[in-house]
Amino acid sequence: MIILGGKGRTRLIAVGILSLIFIFAFHLLNFADPFSFPGELSTSIDIITTCATTDFTHLNDSHSVTGPQIPNVVHQIWKTNDLQTYSTQINASHDRWKHALEPLNYKIKLWTDDDILQLITGRYPWFLSTYEGYPQNIQRADMARLLVIHAEGGIYADLDVFPSSVAQIQCLQSLNLEAIFAPTSGAHGLSNHFFMAERGSPFLQWALYEGKRRGGARSRLIPLPYLQVFWSTGPTMVTAAFRKYAWVYGTLQRCLGLLDDGYTKAVIRHEAGRSWHGSDGWALNYIADHVRMDNLVLIVAFFSILTGVACVVRRSCSWTSILQYFMYSDVLHR
Repeated sequence: MIILGGKGRTRLIAVGILSLIFIFAFHLLNFADPFSFPGELSTSIDIITTCATTDFTHLNDSHSVTGPQIPNVVHQIWKTNDLQTYSTQINASHDRWKHALEPLNYKIKLWTDDDILQLITGRYPWFLSTYEGYPQNIQRADMARLLVIHAEGGIYADLDVFPSSVAQIQCLQSLNLEAIFAPTSGAHGLSNHFFMAERGSPFLQWALYEGKRRGGARSRLIPLPYLQVFWSTGPTMVTAAFRKYAWVYGTLQRCLGLLDDGYTKAVIRHEAGRSWHGSDGWALNYIADHVRMDNLVLIVAFFSILTGVACVVRRSCSWTSILQYFMYSDVLHR
């Protein structure tokens, strides 16, 4: 057993913090489009900044939207039917969705683990081995939501997502888009905590294939569980699937929508329960919530230079190590 002294422990903590900052920066940059700049999502997807609700102002007449492509069903997922076990911090949003939309002839459906397994066994047997092979339950939950909406169509909402405006939700359904997603990382990516799609959506089929491709041994090479989830089944995977889908089909099929980051709050409220996050997830999300990306790069560069200078002053590291520190800092500034 190795016992570190005070200075050694301090250095270890500093290295750990720097590593988390670097990994988080890499995580954000991973949403970048391999074929274009990350800010160019609008060239292949409709960015929805508003939705006119003139036709949906009378919400007490018990009439729902007539004939939308996206069915009037809200899907949610939990381990069992007992939502009391969901979280000790927030109440599940299931009852809120029922109160808001059931009077308008919507169906609010709660899927359990057993329901999902039955769906996969009956309709998606090609995905069963991948589904059962995931090391984390959240990975199964990520893919389950795509399977459910692909199978039946409708609206998916995490249990920490609450409706802000029924009129806005109905309006989005009326846009005749194949699928609409909430954003992540500003508007640089597609999130999976709230989305809607028609039954049998070709894009969701594509995303399922991408999820299966990433579900093998490659994802286990990612060191942090949080990043492993994002890459293999979460928003990073969904965004990558979309970019490949858009690259293959070009702008011929502008049938997908992405909510503008500022507009999203007019549609839903996300409490971000983060019930599945480990210590790595909490650390990375704390950085995300409190540090801007440009400041993050400056922080990493500053600490890299500071560490290099400290090595020179203390004469405690080789000239090769010093050169590596300054080369790393120079790369960050480019």
